[in-house]
Amino acid sequence: MPDTKNITLLCKVVDNFGDIGFVYRLARALSERDRTRCLRLVVSDLPSFAALAPAVDPRKPVQTCYGWQIFDWNAAAECARAFTREPPAIILECFQCGRPGWLDALLFDTARAEDAHSADFVQILNIDYLTAEAYAEDFHLLKSGTRSARVKKTNFMPGFTAKTGGLILDDAFLRSRQRAKTPPADTTRDFTAVFFSYERDCAPLVQALAQFQAEDGIPVRVLVAAGKSSAPFMSAWERAGMPFAAQPLPFLPQEDWDALLCAADLNFVRGEDSLSRACLAGVPFIWQPYPQDDDYHLVKLAALNERLRPFFPPAAFAAYDAFTRDYALGTESADALLRVLSFLPQLRQGFAAFAERLLANGDLARHLLDWLDALHNP
Repeated sequence: MPDTKNITLLCKVVDNFGDIGFVYRLARALSERDRTRCLRLVVSDLPSFAALAPAVDPRKPVQTCYGWQIFDWNAAAECARAFTREPPAIILECFQCGRPGWLDALLFDTARAEDAHSADFVQILNIDYLTAEAYAEDFHLLKSGTRSARVKKTNFMPGFTAKTGGLILDDAFLRSRQRAKTPPADTTRDFTAVFFSYERDCAPLVQALAQFQAEDGIPVRVLVAAGKSSAPFMSAWERAGMPFAAQPLPFLPQEDWDALLCAADLNFVRGEDSLSRACLAGVPFIWQPYPQDDDYHLVKLAALNERLRPFFPPAAFAAYDAFTRDYALGTESADALLRVLSFLPQLRQGFAAFAERLLANGDLARHLLDWLDALHNP
């Protein structure tokens, strides 16, 4: 059986920070659950990693950081030497990222024995994309073939039900969530929204938030994430006459970003890692899925909303469902967002209950380690 104490995580960065954000979070959670595991992270974009984890040096092809060995995916010679000395036993391919050529050459070296029952067989786990679609349950722990009998592969699906691997419940995030539940007594009351999106026309959102502030009488404050979110929102806010407080944020380490999502009153998020944090925060959120061909992102959105439906009264859900679809298409109106905000008490209760359900499903990192332990001790 493979040595399940030796785990290699592969990350090919595609969406700047979403991929490496998940891998960094997963590595932290695995180490938190079991300090005896030896983790090696192979990352294709070290500058993106360093933005989230400031202790990482993006110039070093091989380094030890946070108790892990970190390798530059592209440093083939250095990586090949290190992994030849200590061949991988467990490999986590995150988001179907594939494997670097130097690693494939090692795994599928024809000089190595083609013995499916060899004590040193390699187990690959394909950690797939997060989805609320029903197929996540069917694919979870489904075996997949490779071109070698000594290299086994299994799918491991994050998800929103107990029949999937669940979501990562890393300790730093859980602490942020708990702190947000008990804010200081002298906290000034306002309505704080965090805004994180792909490029879009933000004028309807600015108009709705301005009107919400005028009608509700509570000061609105928007924290605008660095990157693609910032310029469109700040431009729309300035054109509208700066009707409420808005603050563009610097790029934040992952733990600080998590704390913001937990403490906000409303989160606009994009991608998958921030979606998972928004779901677990128990705070109302609006998700912008990554636009895909044939509008498949609307299928992903509809699947998520169906998971949310049982937690809301019908009228509140109908307003929310309609707005999130329009938001994903870029056709939302200010009036539609105001309708959603009119149901804030019901939404707060519903999102809090949804988060509790997800927490009850358990921790993806713990489920993964338990599966590996069962592999070693059947």
